[in-house]
Amino acid sequence: MRRLNSTFALSSLLLLFAAAAWPGAAPAQDGDAASWEAMSTRFDGVWRLTVPRARGQQTIDSAVDRAVGAMNFMMRGIARPMLRDNTPLNEEIELRFRDGNAIFVRFDSRVRYTSRLGATRRVRTHTGDPMRLTQRFRGDDLEQVFQADGGTRWNTYTILPDGRMQMTAVTQGDMMPQPLRFVLTYRRR
Repeated sequence: MRRLNSTFALSSLLLLFAAAAWPGAAPAQDGDAASWEAMSTRFDGVWRLTVPRARGQQTIDSAVDRAVGAMNFMMRGIARPMLRDNTPLNEEIELRFRDGNAIFVRFDSRVRYTSRLGATRRVRTHTGDPMRLTQRFRGDDLEQVFQADGGTRWNTYTILPDGRMQMTAVTQGDMMPQPLRFVLTYRRR
């Protein structure tokens, strides 16, 4: 019985972490022309990571270690590589504000998505797995919500006073005792 429960818990964890890489639903939102134009001016462009690749990867790896630290030893060994695999370092992020209140986003050469502001759209990851994507404004920030049944990831973009863009990423899942959270900074190319 104990082995069956362990197997069930392990299977549930694996499904959760796969789901955590997928985004979810959010309430619809309309952007007026003035706010759309202001946000476009702030965020539209190609953004490059401001630190060397190894340092950016170290930031993500440290966040993964903190997130799995509260798990039991057996789960940590399974969760750590899954979270690392599902949390790639984006050296380049392209954000484009298009006609019809649609926002295009590209993460390196791996994936690209387009969705209308505030509307939830079903999309697929580069491996073909389904997820839901919502992009919306939160004050002066741009927020992307990637959601699946077992978890959610939020990417929040903030323009800093020096013109750089800060991306705060938070992933939370049902079986994660604490969220995976990291911050990276980008400069417009």
